[in-house]
Amino acid sequence: MSNKKYTLKSKFGYAAADVLGGGAFALTSLLFLNFLVTIEGIPAALAGIIVMVGKFWDAIVDPTLGMITDRTRSRFGRRRIFLLIGIIPVIVSFTALWYSFGIQSVSIKFIYYIVMYLLFSTSFSIIQVPYNALLPDMVDDYEARAGYSSIRILISNIAATISVTIPPMILGPVESRTPTSFLIMSGIFALFFALPILITFFTTWENPNYAESEVLKLPDLMRQFGKALKNKTFLQFVGIFICAQAATDVFTAVTAFWLSDILQRSGLMTIVSGITMLVGILVLPVNNWIAKKYGKHVPAYTTLPIRIIGLAIAFFLGAKAGLPAIILVCVLSGLGASASAFVPYTLLPDLPDTDEMITGTHGSGIYAGMATFVRTFSSGIAIFLTGVALDLFGYVESSAGQVVTQTPTALLGVRMMFTIVPILFTLAAVFLGMKYRLNKQAHAKMCAAIAHKRETGLPTQDAELIAACEQISGMAFGDMWVGQPVSAPSADSPA
Repeated sequence: MSNKKYTLKSKFGYAAADVLGGGAFALTSLLFLNFLVTIEGIPAALAGIIVMVGKFWDAIVDPTLGMITDRTRSRFGRRRIFLLIGIIPVIVSFTALWYSFGIQSVSIKFIYYIVMYLLFSTSFSIIQVPYNALLPDMVDDYEARAGYSSIRILISNIAATISVTIPPMILGPVESRTPTSFLIMSGIFALFFALPILITFFTTWENPNYAESEVLKLPDLMRQFGKALKNKTFLQFVGIFICAQAATDVFTAVTAFWLSDILQRSGLMTIVSGITMLVGILVLPVNNWIAKKYGKHVPAYTTLPIRIIGLAIAFFLGAKAGLPAIILVCVLSGLGASASAFVPYTLLPDLPDTDEMITGTHGSGIYAGMATFVRTFSSGIAIFLTGVALDLFGYVESSAGQVVTQTPTALLGVRMMFTIVPILFTLAAVFLGMKYRLNKQAHAKMCAAIAHKRETGLPTQDAELIAACEQISGMAFGDMWVGQPVSAPSADSPA
């Protein structure tokens, strides 16, 4: 693909679809658990289970969709066709996710929201899995991919900012919120999330070298899946993704509880969420500069730890906290949280290259499916842990905006979930970021080894290239496609 296509217009066109990814995650993380507990009157533990069931479903759906997109052939490509297919299901399922049609029984509500969450999760995956696989099929260059990813994260953060600041304005004061107000809000945002997907469909392309490649048989795809789980770089990516995003999701899910029960200032929701997101947008150029100069994984242990300082301050705040202290928490949390999305999404497009090194095929669909599952699973874990923990600490659910006075133990639970748990997840992400293997130099050596194998049919004899491939994958060179002659294919390589 010619570099002249790598324009700013194409970058924004590609990024448009992540209005769904960034916005829907932010809105559901911020309000869904609180909605189930305080509007629908579902106990916090059951509310957490609703989300967790959806994530177990994602464990099946996302990798399967990844394999399906790798096998799909259509006039619109193997990825972009799914962007069209998923638009209507996203609109319908997201709207239904916030309205129970007058159901009174808590048990029936519980079942209803499980079904609706499964439908939305599936609709989301139909869009997000092929979208995550699209960039590796569009752009070959390591640095160009970083440019596309940076614009994607910018759009995602802007969508997230809108999605956490505007809904409280639509819903009104906490004490006056009703199921109907949530229905109106969800309908508006369902359109906001879905319509930009059309922009991405019409402004992106797929590399014909990948789009016209052989359709692999299912056993070969399953072997690829197994190889991915042995890929050390991918496993490190998964660890960074889960820990960094879980920290953000727990923080976001408990924000409403922290403001209403700890600070007793629920009216600050728009300000707190808006400042946190806005700071995350403003720090993106810094993360991008760090990534280009030192490596895409480096912000995981340079800017991400700043979040810990903000959370530590938040632990000691209470009803008498001044607005400057609250804003300081937002600023520090936003500075750190920016890296939690920036790092994984800039690393992801390079993972299919490691798959080519290991299996001989560019399985971007498989890696996108697993990455999408990791992202949704981290969100589910966050909300599940939050719901269960609040229930264990004795948090009392309310109904239709009714205000309930919580016990000191329940308040301690809110305080710990808002600060201590995100701190622990952040520390784990920082540690894994420091261990990450695939930097720019290693990627160039890996690609050189792959090119040599493609051109000659024989593995490279360059010791430096061999060492780089082994370091990236954590596997012996001879056990990978790149280390085997064409005349003696591995049992694990595709037919």
